[in-house]
Amino acid sequence: MKHAFTKGLFVAATATLIAACSTDDAADQMPVAPGKIEVSLKAALPQSRAQIEVDESNGRFSGSWEATDELTVYAEGSQTGEETQKFTYDASSKVFKGQLTDATQDWTYRAVYPAVDATPLNIPFGAERTQKGSNFNGAYDPLVSAPVTHAGAEPGKTPQGEAVTFGLNRLTAILALTFETDDATVKAEKVKSVALTAAGKTIAAKSFDITLDDQSGALNASEPSETITLSYEAGSEPAAASFKAYFNVPAATYGKLSVVITTEGHTKAFDLTTDGIELLAGELAYTTKAVSGWTALAAAPTLEWVDNPTFEPQEIKEGMSVKVNLQAAAGIEGFVIKVDSKGLATILGRMQMPVVGTVTTMDMINDPNTEAIKSMIPGFPDPLAGHTEAFQLDLSTLVPLILELPGMGIPAEDIYGNHKFTLIMSDALGRSIEKTLVFYVPAPNPTITYAAGAWNDMATFTLQNVPADAQTVKVQYKTTDESQWHDAEVNSERTAAIARPEFTSHTSADWTTLEAANVKPYKRKVAGTGILDGKTYQYKLIVDSFESEVAEFDSAAANLTNPAIPTLDQSAPTFDEKKVTCYTKNNNTDATWWGSGSNTAFGFMDITLCSYDATYKGAYLKSKNDVTLVKMAPGNLFSGKFYKGSTDMNGTVYFGQPYKWAKRPSGVKVKYDAKTGLVDNNYHKTDKIAIGNPDYARIFVAIVNWEKTRDVTSGVNTPTGCWDPETSTDLSGDNYGGGQIIAYASFWVSQTELKGSFNEVTLPFNWYAEDVNPANANYSLVISCSTSAYGDYLAGYKSAEMYVGDFEWVY
Repeated sequence: MKHAFTKGLFVAATATLIAACSTDDAADQMPVAPGKIEVSLKAALPQSRAQIEVDESNGRFSGSWEATDELTVYAEGSQTGEETQKFTYDASSKVFKGQLTDATQDWTYRAVYPAVDATPLNIPFGAERTQKGSNFNGAYDPLVSAPVTHAGAEPGKTPQGEAVTFGLNRLTAILALTFETDDATVKAEKVKSVALTAAGKTIAAKSFDITLDDQSGALNASEPSETITLSYEAGSEPAAASFKAYFNVPAATYGKLSVVITTEGHTKAFDLTTDGIELLAGELAYTTKAVSGWTALAAAPTLEWVDNPTFEPQEIKEGMSVKVNLQAAAGIEGFVIKVDSKGLATILGRMQMPVVGTVTTMDMINDPNTEAIKSMIPGFPDPLAGHTEAFQLDLSTLVPLILELPGMGIPAEDIYGNHKFTLIMSDALGRSIEKTLVFYVPAPNPTITYAAGAWNDMATFTLQNVPADAQTVKVQYKTTDESQWHDAEVNSERTAAIARPEFTSHTSADWTTLEAANVKPYKRKVAGTGILDGKTYQYKLIVDSFESEVAEFDSAAANLTNPAIPTLDQSAPTFDEKKVTCYTKNNNTDATWWGSGSNTAFGFMDITLCSYDATYKGAYLKSKNDVTLVKMAPGNLFSGKFYKGSTDMNGTVYFGQPYKWAKRPSGVKVKYDAKTGLVDNNYHKTDKIAIGNPDYARIFVAIVNWEKTRDVTSGVNTPTGCWDPETSTDLSGDNYGGGQIIAYASFWVSQTELKGSFNEVTLPFNWYAEDVNPANANYSLVISCSTSAYGDYLAGYKSAEMYVGDFEWVY
């Protein structure tokens, strides 16, 4: 159904200027689904509701809804109580859609437009309003419906099942003003604002307050104004040649109505009426006015960077000139400085300036705290507000102070990069200018320094001043006789890089071992990789487009060797009996290098398990038979210490000796001769090797990173602390000492007859932790030699023999 609004007429004296009418069309409402009520407000014309169409021939106007329109619907059910819901216009079905409780009961409906959440119902109705182009803005157009009640009905329906309908009453009048000009200097300019003033009448306030019960409304008492200033949304400003301005105003009798139109460069003030005019609620008054006699505005605000008219970013330097010329010929109304600077934010925050993140916003007119800032920038007028003359601000002293921030406790990294000073100056005509002065402190160029890495076949590089936002960070190196650069590995923090040898991964043993099923994964060094002896290297750092100068270093390993392992040859000039206590008949608790176990078993029985052999010029290891209770003791030699009390039935080996590593070995050269046979003793009945199976002599060398020795106790009691580097990578998980194993070389000897002279074999190292250098560990080397591989368990061949010569590193 259509709802007719009240029609109002102007008095005769003003009828030629303004005509009045009121025929806004409303339509029916239809449900779309159970549980929903749909309110349909249908206008006669298809345009957006923001368009008001005026037919001056018959004094009518019409409009239609748009997809962004929302109503607040108050629906009260006799059983469910009141519900407040927003209903949104559906342009395709031309209905408002929302949800209500699905209950058949007595329903009473009321509605308010625009949709509001507040109680009481307050529609914004301030003196500052906006309009998009020449389109009507319904945000200031309060509408309210009278209550409609339907007994025993479904939600959104009448008892007969038809759609509920109700009309909306407009609570204000609308002035629809059309302006035109033929002035050639003005008509192409964009219109910035139209101000309407009602002499002696309040036409705007903080809000227009609606009383739902009697469908009435009135201006709120707060923020009353006789003027409404309508501004056009940025990008929608119409040209002055022809444009519209709509004003919702309270129903009242008005005397003088006047307007002030402001374009980009001109202004015009004139009266619309001089005598009384009555405007009724729901009434639209419209007129078209030709405008001439424009007045040119004072020049718009200007801002010039004297030393840098193109506003290119400037590096901050001592003695730099930073001068800015400004003027607001119409009078300064606002002046704000925004500083986007991490370093300055801390300092300005200490001065009670408002800081959000890295941005400090300073109102130079309204914030008294900014007086201290003004005193630091010569040239500010006093007073600043209302100033019309040109002036110059001199930042030449202030800006270079940024370089001194580290001395004020600001981290140096907080001053690198951009520091932005945005000046925003507005004039009394609402025009503003905004310019950003960008200064920067260049971060120091990224730097790279070299140091020898672990084992000296690696190189470590320290990186500094690498920007956090760098896209590419590379460290490259090569020998001076190479043409191809190699990439070092840069860490995730981009503070270091490492050049290391290449290693191949292995999961199974390629040597004879009875522990094949238990061998841990290991790595082998690839020959010829890493930092090589006797080479000169070049290196450089690449960060995005920056590339450092090429620097050089000599291989730190070129003239380095590891300390010699103490000789076992008593005839050698370097033989040191203090380091070779394995040949003595006493406990080796004072051994500084080579030791052996149980050379004196019980104090009365000579059990020589290790002795010197002049023919081989090395150690002779011999299993001892018919030992009381245990029947046999394997011959042994190790780097470490040994202790057994004179009446103890067990002895303890303390594996591990300090060793100052200087260079990574690729392997170890071993000299040996051996005789093994079938296992004929297994005192502790270990399942590692059975009676009748071939026994093996065993030699292994382990590079370790230990703070404690590894303590292995063997004898009459079950052995404790037994270990094997083939099957363990870290021994720190029990109570017997030891720790991380870095690498090992392992040799199982199955020779059944003595050769009569040394065999020589080179054993490669198998690596668990190739980047670790144990040079500073308390214990860093273990060498173990035994006539029986499982001698700790007193299992093996009772007649086993082995000769051991000096050990030598291979690189």
